[in-house]
Amino acid sequence: MIDRYTAACVQSNRLGVSHRREIRQANLNRALELIDYASVRLGYNDHYAPTKLVMFPEVFMQGWWRDPGPYKTVLEKVAKDIAIRIPGEETDLLAERARKHKVFIAGTAHEVIPEISADYPFNCAFVISPEGEVVLKYHKYNNYLVRSGRDDASPHDVYERYLEVMDGKHGRRKGDRLSCLFPVVETEIGKLGYIVCNDGFTFENFRALGIQGCEVMLRSSGMLEPEGSPPQGIWEVGNRAGAFFNLMYVVAAAPGDIVAPGFPSNVFPGHSMVVDFHGAILAHANYQGEAVTAAVIDVDMLRSRRMDPKHHWVTQMRMDAYREIYARTVYPKNLFLEKGPLDYGERIDEQIAVIKRFVREGVYKAPRDRSGC
Repeated sequence: MIDRYTAACVQSNRLGVSHRREIRQANLNRALELIDYASVRLGYNDHYAPTKLVMFPEVFMQGWWRDPGPYKTVLEKVAKDIAIRIPGEETDLLAERARKHKVFIAGTAHEVIPEISADYPFNCAFVISPEGEVVLKYHKYNNYLVRSGRDDASPHDVYERYLEVMDGKHGRRKGDRLSCLFPVVETEIGKLGYIVCNDGFTFENFRALGIQGCEVMLRSSGMLEPEGSPPQGIWEVGNRAGAFFNLMYVVAAAPGDIVAPGFPSNVFPGHSMVVDFHGAILAHANYQGEAVTAAVIDVDMLRSRRMDPKHHWVTQMRMDAYREIYARTVYPKNLFLEKGPLDYGERIDEQIAVIKRFVREGVYKAPRDRSGC
């Protein structure tokens, strides 16, 4: 067990690729250079806090793509032309660096899981160990649904099939449904969990990791402008609150610039950060563009803090009442199993149906008609 080490956030620029054969030249070669930099230049010596974790923003090798091309949906375009397998050729190159520098490497990529479907991808967060093994895979649960089209399928869209295929794999405990959907893996640098971007705006995802004892939570990517910057600063708010309420470190790598059709290059404002278990920011790249920042993680100090009941929110959870919050379905599951890969408009239509149901049931009050104003 390594009690104290340096964790580095790589705020890398991303070029949107139209085919997986472009990945290495467009983004991966630069990522490998930045791993070298973070591993050699940012950590301390072996007696204090050597670099042991290097993480990247969301889909750092592929970027985003919005043109369906010859396919019906962007999902199919990404699945057929852009998505990769994990482990695979690309992660093998990352694994070489992990072995060379004796570090954990983390990031996300569009991935196809053939046992589920070849027609749509998942947004896969992965952790590669210093031995070059993929020790954790998590698939983004809360997609960013926008009519412009941009994200992947969720495990919720293929719920039972996902549980069947992923049970016991890549950090999951066999037969444990919570672990299957939100895996936490024990490593030499602490118990690691992962969420991806929009997952952080549903706080149950933080709690799903916290209740399993996650010590260092990884979060890739950030919020778009204007929500990602002050005065709103939603990315920072989520990271700090999630760390404090669950007594865990949060290492959050936001993206630099993006070059892809349909996006302004600085649509993401940066703000990669490392947050401690009291919600204090230890490192913060509070600007746009390519950067690498880092901070020291002290896992043993966290474990000592968890022994004190003061402000220990996880162990104060009154589950008996909270179960009633989740007693009914809100957003429907298994949409892809029942209807095939839906485009983004169709998926948002499902969300709009929930809003209308809330109004009918009196949960929400509809606004007054302002058409005459």
